[in-house]
Amino acid sequence: MGQTLLSPSQIFELGFFSPNNTANRQFIGIWYKEISPRKFIWVANGENPLQLADSNASLTIGSNGNLELLDGNKKSVWSTNITGASNRSVAVLADNGNFLLKDGTSGDELWQSFQHPGDTFVPGAVLGFNAKTGVRDRLTSWRTDTDPSLGNFFAELASQRPPEGFIWINGSTRYWRSGPWDKSRFAGIVDMGTLYQNPFNLVEDAEKGTTDLYFNSYSNFTISFLVLSSEGVLKLVGKDKGSDWYIDWEAPTNQCEIYGTCGPFGVCKESESPICECLKGFVPKSIQEWRKGNWTGGCVRRSQLLCEKTSSSPSSKDGKKDGFWKIESIKLPDYYELVELDDYNADSCEAWCLNNCSCLAYA
Repeated sequence: MGQTLLSPSQIFELGFFSPNNTANRQFIGIWYKEISPRKFIWVANGENPLQLADSNASLTIGSNGNLELLDGNKKSVWSTNITGASNRSVAVLADNGNFLLKDGTSGDELWQSFQHPGDTFVPGAVLGFNAKTGVRDRLTSWRTDTDPSLGNFFAELASQRPPEGFIWINGSTRYWRSGPWDKSRFAGIVDMGTLYQNPFNLVEDAEKGTTDLYFNSYSNFTISFLVLSSEGVLKLVGKDKGSDWYIDWEAPTNQCEIYGTCGPFGVCKESESPICECLKGFVPKSIQEWRKGNWTGGCVRRSQLLCEKTSSSPSSKDGKKDGFWKIESIKLPDYYELVELDDYNADSCEAWCLNNCSCLAYA
């Protein structure tokens, strides 16, 4: 108790802490050493706090080779719980903030904190999923700014192609989405920047079944991280030496970014009143709900598409064909599909879509 572990260049520090120095709870965590107030990037025992008065608590490597947090009565509060761990294990805090448990003889990594993220994503870490094994990484918010137990929000990559990021609330309800990855950034985050200044890179490996989002060092800042706040807001935060924290971008920032605000075939414009309107050719599904300001039911087509009409339906006599209406500066719809074509251009995409009645739009 009272001792800390420093990374080689003294960038990060690991030790016991109490979030607001008044609550009767303490945790083991990792924070930036020279930053005040402290910014925590990882907490071990967020769900099992120690009593602040427990001055005999300790973090140790047990006889089975696992990292173990013990209270003053030598009762285990948290453990890496690795089966077959080496009794020659050593623990190391790296300069990127990763806390590693290694075999002291072979140097093999047995466990690392980067594979058990909390609310913060830092350069050098990876967030992703393995479609073959089902293993999936996610950021989970703190319950409050001073309570590191599991909060109401988590963020992860969805497994569709191309992938996109989601924030979920209460475990099962979509709260926000990033839009699909367009090979340089997430298309729905306008402020994310270009390929040359965006710190993120997404790599897919079809053979392994992995999709991984990498966070590279952000050239604009000396320190940077992505955090999911207790209010469900993703924030890319940066800081130079001697400067204050700067929020490079955050999402969601307004009601229009909340998932499903205007429902199917609805478009949200924060500057308008009301903020929701139906796409051209569509009308509110429920006029009564729409007038009450409840737009989640969305919109329906004013008239049927030609390709939807069966032989028993009245056919079009005015010669009009199904077509498309161009709309810009909106997030691509949620349920998209990547279609492999020989030539990616507007004409080939339009032709493919017109020949598939289940295709409603293209981009």
